Amino acid sequence: MNKIPSYALYGEAVAPIWHDSLHVESISLRSGAYNWEIAAHRHDGLLQMLYLQSGEGEVLLDNQRVEVKAPCLLYIPEQIVHGFAWHGRVEGHVITAVQHPLESIVQVLSPGLLPQIQKACVVALPQWEPADNPLEPLYRALYGEYHGRGREHTACSMSLLLALVIQMLRLSEYTHDLQAPRHDRRSQQVIAFRELVNRHFREHLSLHDYASFLGITVVTLGRLCHEQLGMTPMTLINARLILEAKRELAHSAQSVKQIAHGMGFSDVGYFSRFFRKHAQRSPSEFRLQAQAPHTGSHSPGVVPG
Repeated sequence: MNKIPSYALYGEAVAPIWHDSLHVESISLRSGAYNWEIAAHRHDGLLQMLYLQSGEGEVLLDNQRVEVKAPCLLYIPEQIVHGFAWHGRVEGHVITAVQHPLESIVQVLSPGLLPQIQKACVVALPQWEPADNPLEPLYRALYGEYHGRGREHTACSMSLLLALVIQMLRLSEYTHDLQAPRHDRRSQQVIAFRELVNRHFREHLSLHDYASFLGITVVTLGRLCHEQLGMTPMTLINARLILEAKRELAHSAQSVKQIAHGMGFSDVGYFSRFFRKHAQRSPSEFRLQAQAPHTGSHSPGVVPG
């Protein structure tokens, strides 16, 4: 393997994200076929939500390994490198869905939720009586929409998925984080800037290019980032580059030179200096540490994005 594999569904070739807006299956169906171990991979444009109802295991989320035990929810947005090492048989549901429509709905109805659905989390759940479980009816309804394919099933599926995400966030002990600051035009511009960076960070665009995309000046972009994020635009761009470099170093077999070129660095020496400046170690040192045998674990909880 060279690059981090990217799938529509694990083990299947990537399909266009418009091919199917929603897929629902049991966790055991795919994990069991791979002897309860799913190697590190990611999804372009697709999120996943797993409802673990029985069993336990270790989950990889980018560079973190988290021990999980049923019952719990795992939410994994697009591009997060993830994998599973289940400790024997597990049962539950997994939903795979196109992320952008959900983000569009959230941006209109509840923009304060947008940062929450763009980061991975693991939420431990109580042991409900069947009649008191607020999640199972939503999963059953999503399963019915997926298989029934009735009129406007995509719109209905996205509405149910939003309801499920909101239930997940309500059940999280970090619910207070959802009380986001007001989302006026300036905060929307910062959201748009972050989306542009996610799409174009490999191209090493100038701040002038980003500002032009947004229809503002470089000075205004700097002021917006300082007010809304407490950082400069370049700090945000560099952080995105470092995140992707860490993902590739930890989860792919590409050489440092290949990773550098894939991220738009023509000079591997400059890439290594850039990485060391921001990660406080060389790419090779980071790779050795990231790929060393894991000895610790984390309990279920919200995983920082």
